[in-house]
Amino acid sequence: MNFNKHFNEYDNYSFVQKKVAIKLLEYIEKTKIAEEKELSIFEIGCGTGIFTREYKEKFSNIKNLILNDKFDSRQFLSNINYKEFLLGDVTEIEIPQTDLVLSSSVFQWIEDIDLLFKNIALKSNKLYFSIYTFGNLIEIKNHFGISLNYKKFEEIEKSAKKFFKTVKAYKETIKLNFESPIDVLKHLKYTGVTGIQKPSVKNIRTFKDKELTYEVAYFICEN
Repeated sequence: MNFNKHFNEYDNYSFVQKKVAIKLLEYIEKTKIAEEKELSIFEIGCGTGIFTREYKEKFSNIKNLILNDKFDSRQFLSNINYKEFLLGDVTEIEIPQTDLVLSSSVFQWIEDIDLLFKNIALKSNKLYFSIYTFGNLIEIKNHFGISLNYKKFEEIEKSAKKFFKTVKAYKETIKLNFESPIDVLKHLKYTGVTGIQKPSVKNIRTFKDKELTYEVAYFICEN
């Protein structure tokens, strides 16, 4: 992952991430979470605060907000009122006890998602998140042979149900169209979603796609 190298440009290119954050919030608003008088939240992988700002604007009952990211993005969060920033990989840090755990566009990076769900369920009764699933960025996989090990929707749902009594799951396909193949590659470079491998110069020059496919799933998990 190279998010930290492009944080300054991230918000300018993260069209899908913003759309996914808004859609996740729409599903969250259908729950009764906003009716609770006081709410403590732990957000995993807050990045530059795209999702954070969305839910902070909607919910006035947040009494305690703890943010996390693998990279130190605190300079981008200066206008967000939060209690604590936990720096580090969520699989390696201690998850705090909160009413709700949130995460948007992050969990596709987690290899052992069973273990993550287990650790979260021990500290919170509610987990709401979005994740990119199998078939995501298929154009890049087909041309460059580069892809994360995206999990299938059904696999994630099955895993979540091991640790949460109620799991509501939704999925959608988002198509992005660009002016040129170079614009596609710029979008991928500055959002850091292509995986950890680097394509060859030859493969870059022969890339012709002007469309990207995002496969997204949303989960509302509760105990």
